[in-house]
Amino acid sequence: MDADGKATLKLKKPRNSNFSVMKDVMGPLPIPYTYLLGSHFVKKRFLIIGISSVHREKEQYLMRTIESIFSHCTLKELHLIRVVIYLADNNSKLNKQKAKEIKAQFHVHVHARRLFVIQSSLDGYPPLSSQRGQLDKKEKAQYRSKKNVDYAYLVNFCASLSQYYLMLEDDVVCATNFVSIIQNYTKALEEPWTTIAFSKLGCIGKLYHSSDLTKLARFLLMFYDEMPSDWLLEFFQESKAQNNAIIFRPSLFQHIDRVTAFNNIENEIKDPEFEEDSGDFGDLPSASCFTNMPIYADYAPEKVCPPGKGVFWGRNITPESFFTIVFANPIVPQKIQIYTGSAEYSKDILHYGYVEKGRLKIHTHVGKTCQIFTPIGDFKNGLFEMKGNSDREDIDCLRIQATAPQKQWLRIRRINIWVKKDE
Repeated sequence: MDADGKATLKLKKPRNSNFSVMKDVMGPLPIPYTYLLGSHFVKKRFLIIGISSVHREKEQYLMRTIESIFSHCTLKELHLIRVVIYLADNNSKLNKQKAKEIKAQFHVHVHARRLFVIQSSLDGYPPLSSQRGQLDKKEKAQYRSKKNVDYAYLVNFCASLSQYYLMLEDDVVCATNFVSIIQNYTKALEEPWTTIAFSKLGCIGKLYHSSDLTKLARFLLMFYDEMPSDWLLEFFQESKAQNNAIIFRPSLFQHIDRVTAFNNIENEIKDPEFEEDSGDFGDLPSASCFTNMPIYADYAPEKVCPPGKGVFWGRNITPESFFTIVFANPIVPQKIQIYTGSAEYSKDILHYGYVEKGRLKIHTHVGKTCQIFTPIGDFKNGLFEMKGNSDREDIDCLRIQATAPQKQWLRIRRINIWVKKDE
């Protein structure tokens, strides 16, 4: 009783006062994980790229996705990222076999502590047999419910391991220098945000603050059987007061899956705003282009010929195959970049070949060319690059010359030339 005779409630001091909302409620969920490749993280990096993957009976895309991530990064960018693959099959033997295949192909990145593969027991998953939203048939509803839980397990693992988290799927390819583009965009963005979309498609290319991942994991688990993942990601964004989508253009990621993981159904969905290359294309000096390679469809030389920004696609590559660029006016090149292949057609590169500079334009039965050619460098992994030019002599032509036959076609997607300006 108090002084006025009223009853009062006395709170007992808890025996254990170590409870913390941030640690015990908002911290990572105590989900057990097993490392199949890699071990515990030591130091945070700029970006964690998370991919949840399940086995497919027909086409497998995971290896292409991993390859695209690493091949579209510079050495500097590779030091900014870690890639975490969550193998979400309820079959440890199958997961271990896939991890073995990943290590065989990407052992350099595994040893550099850049690539990690994990699994968890699906015994802890909630029931997948009901989807209260009743948006689809039972089997598809179960697939979508499991996918939500897969994502929740993945983002929970990645919480607080980096500054940002990028969600990808296991069937995408990437734009060149996507890491630097994301880094520069986030630095320049002044408004507060929860989600930035670097692709419009589904769950692909969605960027989050790593500090939000424990909340996202709980959100996905709370509504895992209500609706598809991409809908839940939108509602999560809105629940954190971001009412308008922030979409970066052009898209940095492209969906390549033609066979879905659900029932192996044919379902090709593409992002029309994806551009593999962006940024500085050089000076684009006017030129004409000629080749002796058979042309596929309408991917003619003029599509990629400066100042064009399209693609050339040739077939039946032999040691005699060439692609010649004849400039309208003589130039003094300071820097040259020639890209072959693409994210979607990574094998259609020039495997063996070099570039020559030419002088003295002439006409032949296959078009214009030059009378004198001098080699200036080889292609390496489908790329030719010349940086700096101490030779101030002007040129009239550049010629791409194959040196060996190849089964793959040749896709020339970009020719960048920087020229010396008149003083």
